[in-house]
Amino acid sequence: MPAGAYRYDAATHALHLVAASDLRRVTGYQDFVDDAPVDLIFVANSERMALMPADQRVFFASVSAGAIAQNVYLFCASIGLSTVIRAWLDRKAVAAALGLNPDHQVLLSQTVGFPADTTKE
Repeated sequence: MPAGAYRYDAATHALHLVAASDLRRVTGYQDFVDDAPVDLIFVANSERMALMPADQRVFFASVSAGAIAQNVYLFCASIGLSTVIRAWLDRKAVAAALGLNPDHQVLLSQTVGFPADTTKE
């Protein structure tokens, strides 16, 4: 968000500030990411998947991220917002900007915003 980057804590249903600067530009290459109200970053934490075979962790994390992203799509559709999943991003730059450790892998990004005003075209 413009005010900074936050980590969502599902256990407490709270946001925790991880970077007090506008990192939206880092979340993708498309022009619209700079002005979008929210860019969600989906990150896998391999430390939390220790019981799963290492060669399957990215697969299962990606499936989970896809399911979460679909829920965001459904929510946005229900309240009139727009959203798009984006996989074209510099994962290393995002990880550095968020201060992630090597056990964290950036999977994808999802931009949430307002529908384009097509009456101006």
